[in-house]
Amino acid sequence: MEKEKESGKSAFSMQVIDEMREPASPDSIGKYIEFAVKAAKQVGYSEERLSEIERAFREVLTNIVTYAYRERSGDIQVSYTMDRANRIAFKIVDWGVSFNMLLASDQLFKEEYLEQNIPQPSTRFIKRYTDTVEYQRLEDRNYLLATFSPVVRGGK
Repeated sequence: MEKEKESGKSAFSMQVIDEMREPASPDSIGKYIEFAVKAAKQVGYSEERLSEIERAFREVLTNIVTYAYRERSGDIQVSYTMDRANRIAFKIVDWGVSFNMLLASDQLFKEEYLEQNIPQPSTRFIKRYTDTVEYQRLEDRNYLLATFSPVVRGGK
């Protein structure tokens, strides 16, 4: 694992192309979106696909800032690589409370959020616009892995 960290490669032997880390705050959301869109633009994604990536990132980052860091502060780190299927793969890591937004948005939890008097997280865009999206909680961190192919997924 240490060798992978030193070489900049992920556990799947894919070279991390770039990464950024900023405070988890509403003010940082635009910086993360700009970072993701710029990355996809550099590999030739269409304007329509860039718009989809922007919407998905806004949703994910708003969820992280709102729910994982609701009662504390910390950072979010975003990195990306290209996977074997030539899709851009983003890894979004935060050190907030355990928060699986992919499950939290399920209708089964609607009553729980109503009881807490907070809006339920949305994952409509991340689920619609990604090719794959996964969540893991490891070593006191939330990991969201999302891949985007160049193909426009469509929908509003």
